[in-house]
Amino acid sequence: MTHTRDIPQSFWRDEQLPWLELRSTWQSQQAYKRHHHSQLSIGAILEGGTCCLCDDKEYHLKGGDLIVIPPLAPHSCNPVNGQFRSYHMLYLDARWCLAHLPALNSNQRLCTRTPVIRDPQLFQCYMHLVALMPQRQTTQITDAAQALLRSLPLQSVTPENLSVTSQYLRERLQSSLLSPPSLDELADECHMRKETLIRTFKQDTGLTPGNYLNIMRIDYARQRLRAGDEIVDVGYQSGFADQSHFHRTFVRYTAATPRQYALGRSISDNN
Repeated sequence: MTHTRDIPQSFWRDEQLPWLELRSTWQSQQAYKRHHHSQLSIGAILEGGTCCLCDDKEYHLKGGDLIVIPPLAPHSCNPVNGQFRSYHMLYLDARWCLAHLPALNSNQRLCTRTPVIRDPQLFQCYMHLVALMPQRQTTQITDAAQALLRSLPLQSVTPENLSVTSQYLRERLQSSLLSPPSLDELADECHMRKETLIRTFKQDTGLTPGNYLNIMRIDYARQRLRAGDEIVDVGYQSGFADQSHFHRTFVRYTAATPRQYALGRSISDNN
């Protein structure tokens, strides 16, 4: 079994381009828990194959394929039959995307009807953007990102209204990362059975309340790690009782260790 700490991967970020992040992973068999991102995610498969479940639809990807995952779309991307795969994942801030797509409504959310793209020219456009990043040419990177964005089959749609119960749960969990209420407490507050509460939330969001809480915690942890906070502090700030729980959860949702993410490169320790 390959440990996450041994998977060659890197994270590219630039303080001058806060709307962009790139993750590059090579020869990985690591699976992901179902999760979502607030950003628009664009993946490029370099080699091998992967199975992506997005909005309850299954897509099989191979080398040369791109996949577009809208913001907040629940998804998981896992290896096929234990095979290794290598890929890039590009994350673009949703508000930045809408600001540079004037034909779309900036008050709506991004979506796509064709998440899988098999277009060699567009794949090369993506790889050109990736190749620019190590050079730190921010103007060229911005131009290439905008060109890629405008080439994607994106639309804007009115966000679906959550039920009153799910909206309450989201706000309650977002404001209680350090000491979240139990499911029993939430069920009492919403005056419904726990099973009904979980089912309602999953129907509305595609996630269980527990998954949603973990995603919020990991998102917050990523923000603090990017800001340079110490890993041991970030774990507690994000609501994890101990470092081992923080480490395990971070890996399950990001397929990277907290230290890999903080340093932005591959490592050989288990912190």
